[in-house]
Amino acid sequence: MISLVSSSFGAPVELLVNGNFKKGSEGWRTEGAAFLDGESIKIVREGSLSQIVQRPDLSFYLELSYSVRTELPSKAYFARSLVTFYVIDRQSKNSYFTIIGEIYDELGNSNWKDVKLDLLKLFRKDAGDPENFQLTALKIAVELGFTASVPPPAVSCFRNFSLKRVNPVRILLHEGRWRELPDRTELVVSVTNVGDLNASNLVVMLMSSQEIVVISGGAVSNRGTLEGGSSWQLSWMLAARSSGVHPVTIRVVCDQTSAELSVSVPVPGIPQITTTRTSTMTVERTAENVIVLFVQAAFIAMLAFLILVVVIPIVRRRGGSEVVYRLRLLRDQLTHAAFDRTIQQ
Repeated sequence: MISLVSSSFGAPVELLVNGNFKKGSEGWRTEGAAFLDGESIKIVREGSLSQIVQRPDLSFYLELSYSVRTELPSKAYFARSLVTFYVIDRQSKNSYFTIIGEIYDELGNSNWKDVKLDLLKLFRKDAGDPENFQLTALKIAVELGFTASVPPPAVSCFRNFSLKRVNPVRILLHEGRWRELPDRTELVVSVTNVGDLNASNLVVMLMSSQEIVVISGGAVSNRGTLEGGSSWQLSWMLAARSSGVHPVTIRVVCDQTSAELSVSVPVPGIPQITTTRTSTMTVERTAENVIVLFVQAAFIAMLAFLILVVVIPIVRRRGGSEVVYRLRLLRDQLTHAAFDRTIQQ
């Protein structure tokens, strides 16, 4: 029953109030010898500091961090952090578990030490499977205590508290709307990261049958980072080879997880005007071919006509003159030869 309620505050979500003590001790409860020292809380001898967090969007994915410094004169003293989980089990029974975060018993001045605790891991180790509980409230506390009465005083200081909810990346897909146009359908889908951590290297894929044609939007979209608690809206223009309700699947994959959404979308078929345009282009090309053939035939006919009317008569005319001329020469020669024979006789 781990709560994965969506957050509108971004990622990660800070749960503590005034963790840096810039507003004094506002939001905190002090007990014993604990007082404000600049931007830290100093606890002398036996004392404690605590804050309770109660809100509807709590989860076990929590990270507690702070800085601590101790001045312990004896092993009889110790400083530690405590986390109390207030939960409801599967039988709707209220209970709580108090778990020690970390203990500090180093002698002398330890100087400032930065601490970071994974509370989900601590709960699973000391209380049980968090899947069996719903977290309703959380108490963060630090204290200085001792096991025996010793004269010298001891000191522990704490500062820079932070309790962050760090829900892992979880992707939800929501069909925003679809709008059917005369020749296409617009499909809009929201991709939301309801976790607190950032999703990295997102790839969104639109998968459909061969009947669907993606006119715009791209079948694959990429995004480097989707912050926690934020959404990414995508849209596609779809057409189909035949009108009808067609199944479409949107799948999202990132470095941390994946998600999938299947929807049925009414998509109009591709208009018949496309076929008419193709036929018209074919007729126009055929007409162009006929015109070219006609021009070629006319040119050949004209050329043949010129040959018959002009060229052949010229050739014939030249050939006839030569024949006549040769015949005349032959007759003159025969005449002179006969004349010569007569004289001789």
